Amino acid sequence: MDIKNKIVVIGGDHHNTLGIIESFGEKGIKSYAIIITSRKHSFVCHSKYVANGWCCHEDKEVVECLLRNFTDKTDKAVAFTTSDHAACILDENYTSLSEILHIPTTMPHGNLAEWMSKEKMSALAKEVGLNVPETWLVTNNALPSGIEYPVITKAISSVAGTKANIKICQNESELSNFLQNQKHCPEIQVQRFIDKAFEFQLLGCSINHGEDIIIPGRTHIDRPNGLDNTFFLSFDKCEHQLSPLIEKTKEFIRRTGYSGLFSVEFLRDKNGNDFFTEMNFRNDGNAICATAAGTNIPYIYYLATIGQDYKTEIKNSEVKKIYLMPEFYYFQRLLAGEISIKEWIRNVRKTNCYTTYFKNDKKPFVYFLAQKVHRIFEKIF
Repeated sequence: MDIKNKIVVIGGDHHNTLGIIESFGEKGIKSYAIIITSRKHSFVCHSKYVANGWCCHEDKEVVECLLRNFTDKTDKAVAFTTSDHAACILDENYTSLSEILHIPTTMPHGNLAEWMSKEKMSALAKEVGLNVPETWLVTNNALPSGIEYPVITKAISSVAGTKANIKICQNESELSNFLQNQKHCPEIQVQRFIDKAFEFQLLGCSINHGEDIIIPGRTHIDRPNGLDNTFFLSFDKCEHQLSPLIEKTKEFIRRTGYSGLFSVEFLRDKNGNDFFTEMNFRNDGNAICATAAGTNIPYIYYLATIGQDYKTEIKNSEVKKIYLMPEFYYFQRLLAGEISIKEWIRNVRKTNCYTTYFKNDKKPFVYFLAQKVHRIFEKIF
């Protein structure tokens, strides 16, 4: 394909960013990468599918880098974001950047950060008929009455907080103690803890602010004790029984007016009930599994954005069941005792997609491994 509209991937030095680059690489297309990092070098930029890459340390540098390197206002570059932070940078600077970039955003422009609020997402999810665990908003550690335990705490958005704000609390004493000691996030969402059977995500893209929403399949993540979905998983077509939930999810996306790649996260409890937890307005860290399964979501969105025939690409796509392993993190879970060596070996044998190792593009894996080793030596010495 003759590429007139450049592709720029913006996010952390992370397998999420690498996943989009590898997806375009499968189509013979090189991407440009802007890595938001405190480091001087990026393992992602060692991919043979990176045409050029830059490391930026501050939001201002990201905007300046875009304005300096992407100047074509006719065949505008198409932007892909791989972190909430990166998505907000583009949305906040929409006026200046939209002349040179096709930007994934909600409608009206400039309120993407508001939609990232778990409170706002939960309210909309209820409106469209999705199940949402009972939630309470805690501001400045002031506990509301009527909280039912156990609960799980979350930062009001991933931009405002981090995974350090996630905690399961069995009673009021545990919750109060956690809130008094947690930092950096004045608003915390407290949600009734769901005893889950498994987690799943709907992966896809929204075109023209919800005019067409493509969801080729879903992940299935068996991690009963984990607080995040970075784990060994399978990806396959959505079961027919999920059709009502998918339609409600599409209505949720349409009401946000969002265009771009996304993932929508759910928990299934042990009684078979599905609960909405959040939507990610960006590429998901697990989304490379869709490409491996036969549906290249970033490429589909790219074609649609530049006015090319994306529907033929969808027609020629498939979804075959695959298994994804975040190889380094999953090995850490083995060392931490979360999984047995027997289970680890069994899942390695089943895996046909990794997050940093790619058979046709091994350099990022090698440099990521070197980063890991370097950090270990730094801690020791």
